[in-house]
Amino acid sequence: MTPELKQQILDGDLDAYGDVVKEYQGMLLGYALKRIGDWTQAEEVVQLTFIRAYQKLDEFRPEEEFGVWLCVTCRYMILTELEKKRREARNKGNYQSALEIEIGDALCDGIELNEEGEDVALLKRCLEYLQTEASSVIKMRYFEDQSCKEIAESKGRTVTWVTSTLSRARQALRKCLDNQLAASASQS
Repeated sequence: MTPELKQQILDGDLDAYGDVVKEYQGMLLGYALKRIGDWTQAEEVVQLTFIRAYQKLDEFRPEEEFGVWLCVTCRYMILTELEKKRREARNKGNYQSALEIEIGDALCDGIELNEEGEDVALLKRCLEYLQTEASSVIKMRYFEDQSCKEIAESKGRTVTWVTSTLSRARQALRKCLDNQLAASASQS
């Protein structure tokens, strides 16, 4: 990338940046796909890489190879995505158990959902405190076992929106559960 092209892009010439994206997109997609192994996630990481590169373009030094700089940026985006997947799997495991208990109790014992154990009742109460969208996304992800991509498609949103909503909802649920458990403990 020449200093002139860099300046054009920094001055807001999106067509110039579009040309840069076209030139390096295939290379980055191959790089990301090799490391992630999932086409959809690789595409998303590449898009995020180009966004991050655009935001950080003023830090690029013309004496460096632009493709290498993009690969380094992509590598950090991949590491971030893999960490998100690990957190999501861990969180899903935490809440999946509680939700399975609730469903199992209702099916096996023939009881109504409002007659469940205290912890599950607390979780259900906390779900009611969530905003409608957040509650819906939690139920789709953990009750219906839909992927983030499936939820995004059915809601007409981006995968990033879904993962952000899930993250905020899990934090709200954890806080609510902690508060509910603390209140129950103090009443005992």
